[in-house]
Amino acid sequence: YNSTDDFIKLYENHEDHMYIETGIQDFDALCLGLMQGHFTVFKAQTGIGKTEFMRYLEYRILSQYPEIKIAIWHMEETKLRSLLGLCSYYLGENVTRKDLIEEKNLDQKVQEAIVSLTKDERLFQFYLNDEDDPLDILNHIRYLSQACGVNYVFFEPIQDISAGVSSEESKEQFLADLSVRLSKLAAELGVGIVTIGHTNDDGQVKYCRMIEQRASIVVDLQRDKMSDDPDERNTTKLLVTKNRPVGPTGYAGQLKFNPETFTLSE
Repeated sequence: YNSTDDFIKLYENHEDHMYIETGIQDFDALCLGLMQGHFTVFKAQTGIGKTEFMRYLEYRILSQYPEIKIAIWHMEETKLRSLLGLCSYYLGENVTRKDLIEEKNLDQKVQEAIVSLTKDERLFQFYLNDEDDPLDILNHIRYLSQACGVNYVFFEPIQDISAGVSSEESKEQFLADLSVRLSKLAAELGVGIVTIGHTNDDGQVKYCRMIEQRASIVVDLQRDKMSDDPDERNTTKLLVTKNRPVGPTGYAGQLKFNPETFTLSE
């Protein structure tokens, strides 16, 4: 039970969760930026460029916020590919493959980029083995936050955490439970937990609607990948469909993919 004094202390000791601006002006205007202490879900159909969008956010933090630490796990690519993707942003060159690095004679610059991106233990990569309990991701996040001082944890896609779960019914229950725990953990630790969800043809997050229900912020990523116009084909639009911390929803800006540098920019 709480007394009046307890509530006053709670109010006096309360600190608003920090947020960082993403550089996407309309998104930052709607949501203030990327929130710590909240569970954020970006959702889209396959092939929209969700991983690259998340990498844009990761690099934004590493390049603009030297006091912030992040941890990343992209399940659909190797740890080296994730690192080289960040190096492409740093160098403004597509260095996502070893043959491209050799062709452009950029080996030394890539190593310098790696040093710059990973200095001061600001970037962590984590993963789960196939034999691990999928819910161990919660222990990883707790350790990264409390022992390593990580402020934001990025992992995707959330459905792949349930890869070892057999039936769709079991997947739904598992993902519902995981989403509840992630939202509670984000609030408890004051860490920003950011993930990506694959959607069905109807625009709902695949396997489990609870993922959206438990998220504080939900953003739909949209891209016309079949357009005849190359600019339209390479432009990802953001639509905020849920915004519990701040309130407003709606159009939230767009990013354009540069196939030459393999990077996104507003």
